[in-house]
Amino acid sequence: MTDSATRFDYSRSYIAGLLDMTGRVRFQLSATDDGQYSVRPSLRIYPYKTPMREAVIGSFLDDRGYEYQLVDRRNSANYFNISYKSELEDIQEYLTGYSSHLQRELKFVTTTFTKNFGNQLLPPKKAYQFLLTRNELRFGWYPRAPNLYRPDDITSEHDFDTSHITIPELPEGDFRSNYSLDYIAGLFDGRCRYRPSIAESEEHNVGYMLYPTAQVYRNGVTSQVIEHFREFCNDYNLKVGDSSDQHTFGFVFTGPGAIRRILEVVLSELTVNLEPSLYLEEVVLPRFEAADHLSKQGFFDTLIVLEQVAIGSDGTYSPNQYTSDFFAELWGDELDFGDPEPNPDEPTAPSDKEDELPSLLEGYDSVTVSAEAYRDIPGRYQTLVNRHHRDRNMVKMLKEVYADRCQLCGDRRARPDGTGYSEIHHIRPLGDPHEGSDVKSNMIVVCPNHHADVDNGVLTINPETLEIHHPYDRSVDGRKLTVKSDHEVSIPCLEYHDEHIATNSEINS
Repeated sequence: MTDSATRFDYSRSYIAGLLDMTGRVRFQLSATDDGQYSVRPSLRIYPYKTPMREAVIGSFLDDRGYEYQLVDRRNSANYFNISYKSELEDIQEYLTGYSSHLQRELKFVTTTFTKNFGNQLLPPKKAYQFLLTRNELRFGWYPRAPNLYRPDDITSEHDFDTSHITIPELPEGDFRSNYSLDYIAGLFDGRCRYRPSIAESEEHNVGYMLYPTAQVYRNGVTSQVIEHFREFCNDYNLKVGDSSDQHTFGFVFTGPGAIRRILEVVLSELTVNLEPSLYLEEVVLPRFEAADHLSKQGFFDTLIVLEQVAIGSDGTYSPNQYTSDFFAELWGDELDFGDPEPNPDEPTAPSDKEDELPSLLEGYDSVTVSAEAYRDIPGRYQTLVNRHHRDRNMVKMLKEVYADRCQLCGDRRARPDGTGYSEIHHIRPLGDPHEGSDVKSNMIVVCPNHHADVDNGVLTINPETLEIHHPYDRSVDGRKLTVKSDHEVSIPCLEYHDEHIATNSEINS
């Protein structure tokens, strides 16, 4: 991480929970020309394409002085890779008494594996024994990878008797004796994914029901980590769906009441999921509690902001068929595709989703009616609200110029059909109080994650050098804004953003 990156005030219990959900010891088994096998262990820690999770993990590894590789896999999950035995031993010691899962896998590497399989070439029968041992270590779980060796792969290539092959004794693990709130927060930050859940329903006027969920799931874990989380839910009387079995960690909080309750308990301890959790609590849940989602417009607007939270809590979010685009097409003639009307006391959603939707209000004059006129009169009302008419041709053209690649990080998001997805950020925001212009020089093409960061003033662009400053995302910090020859970015707009929107003290000093 860079010297300017944020340092996180994490506890050992928090990191133990985070690593229990994101870390996994992997074994690379390779065949030699003479029919023997070599095996090399390493620790992989997965941030699951979530910049804040990557920043926290990277900060921990840097502060401890570990040597690692951040492996960038374009078509799969990136991961931190640590392979030196001395560092695996150090992490094992660090987690002893604090972890309920990963410490056991690391202890296996430093004891059983080293004694029985390490630093040697394995004949086929020994390699077969190792694979049985590896599978037992993971309670039968194994990654879905086409090049991953399984026991049957060895027996299909070599003829030997397997009936008397047994596995060595596995370590128990030096686990924590009970949970703590910061440990639970680490588990929550490691694997919690906020999701919209949608199903057809004849009981609802719109024909569909929508509710938020918070899912925490991991396979191939020790029963201890499951029991700690289960005990936590029981102690705090949390309403949770528990689909866990002996070695599968599966918990889901369903509905605004259940999610609000879990956030009341853990919110102050969160780091990775703090911002999406705050937005969920302050913006999204009130929409459900006000029953906004029971009308088609409210359902659609609520789904859009909930999709943004899903992306924020897990960069690999892939929705099912019931997306906002699906309902935009289904109910198109009945919807206003402007920004979802916010509560005046709430922050606005960090989304330009409307840029992807056709305007159905062209040709109509807008009128403003005070809500006070109807506040105390029961009934249903159709309202027209003030909204900015954006130049959609300009938006489309600019996205084509950059092929839907983020000018900040270079990533290109894709829809299920393979077409690109990007968003447009107005550097000086439109509307009161900023009154920015809807012109190309005031626009940049961004991905959803960095759109939220630049909206919130966390990410800024130096007006003179176009260098990007981001306090906790080293993937963009220090890079230069990508600008094509036919796109001139407004320097005054960048200066305005720095002066009026930037929230980081280092930026404003």
